[in-house]
Amino acid sequence: MILLSCALKQLKAPPLELRIGYFPVLDAALVLRQAFDCVRFQPYNPVMEAITGRFTASERIQVEEVGEATRGWLWVIEALLDPQAAGLLGTEEGLLRIEHESLSGPDGGPRIPEAVLETARLLLARMLRTGIAPEAARRARQLLDATTAISRGIQTSGVWEYLLGLSDRLYREKPGEFIFRIKPELRVREEEVTRIIVMPSLVVTRRMSFWKSGSTLLFFVSTASPAPVDDPPDGLLLSALAVGDRTRLRMLRHLAEQPATNLEMAEFLGVNPSTASRHFKLFKDAGFVEMRAGEGGRTEYELAPEAVATALEAIVAFIQGGAQ
Repeated sequence: MILLSCALKQLKAPPLELRIGYFPVLDAALVLRQAFDCVRFQPYNPVMEAITGRFTASERIQVEEVGEATRGWLWVIEALLDPQAAGLLGTEEGLLRIEHESLSGPDGGPRIPEAVLETARLLLARMLRTGIAPEAARRARQLLDATTAISRGIQTSGVWEYLLGLSDRLYREKPGEFIFRIKPELRVREEEVTRIIVMPSLVVTRRMSFWKSGSTLLFFVSTASPAPVDDPPDGLLLSALAVGDRTRLRMLRHLAEQPATNLEMAEFLGVNPSTASRHFKLFKDAGFVEMRAGEGGRTEYELAPEAVATALEAIVAFIQGGAQ
């Protein structure tokens, strides 16, 4: 494992633990997360494409089953972020310890069934052994260089300034307060964060992807960073993806007429609700929809026309050589 670790102390705030390194099990979990939520994360990068291209039919079914039971594999990633879990300890399969204690629900009971948990363990072990480990071995130098570049970038500008420079999906609203461009918006105060993990990723499909678990922030950074000067920023790419599909264009047209719940949209499209939900998640990433409480407390999605118009203008400006 490539790992650089340090602790930063801030005035009037608890010590911030900063971990920089390559954590193979977390990359394996990201493969499964992105494969489950493929509508949001395609087009894949070459490594992700190669790994998922080797999935068997049964593996694809298992990825779906576990994803449905674990909020798209996010609960599994949360469990791996425990300091004693496999995600931060090493690559050996024996360290793939994901216990019910780390996946318990609000009442203290198991969050997911034991059978699903066992399937998640097996898939992670398989993904690590047959996907991530061989790719990491072939790209060991690339990972080392990327880890060193992350460390230097953070030492030069500070962790938050470095992260702000990676993606337009993270910005500072005011001193000490950061906003992640998702729906609903995620606001994070610097003083509330006790641990930040920054790792190069062989499979992340954007410049940077992130996840928050309690007071821990995890950032997957593309090994292709720094991006080329003419590379479209993540937000622009998400906007283009949101309108670059026949089904999603139909959804946007329908939403322009009236708000809709996920079930109503699924019925309109003639698809299952999980398919409609994945399209809506991309719309939320791009900022194209707002969520509101409808009749009976149901969540309705409402078109955000100004956000769509702004995004389309930004795409045209980028094509014509404007500022990114």
